[in-house]
Amino acid sequence: MNWISEVGRGIMACMTAAQIIDEIKRLSPEEQAAAVRMVYQLDAERKLSGPELSALAERLVNSQDPVEASRVRETIVRGFYGASSISR
Repeated sequence: MNWISEVGRGIMACMTAAQIIDEIKRLSPEEQAAAVRMVYQLDAERKLSGPELSALAERLVNSQDPVEASRVRETIVRGFYGASSISR
């Protein structure tokens, strides 16, 4: 997948996800931490697709470990309803 990024004054360039990751690796540790926080926030807010939820439901049904089952269940709820559904 290509991403469009503004480079300089109004010049646009395509960047792949791999190129964006490489750019993040070049950032200072503080800037990397900010990028990681942003990615976690985006992930927490993103609702999962039907196929993603189905795969997680199958993992939940097949899980023998109660801790893993709990994690998968929480991921399903968060992925279906969004991050605001998880009470902390």
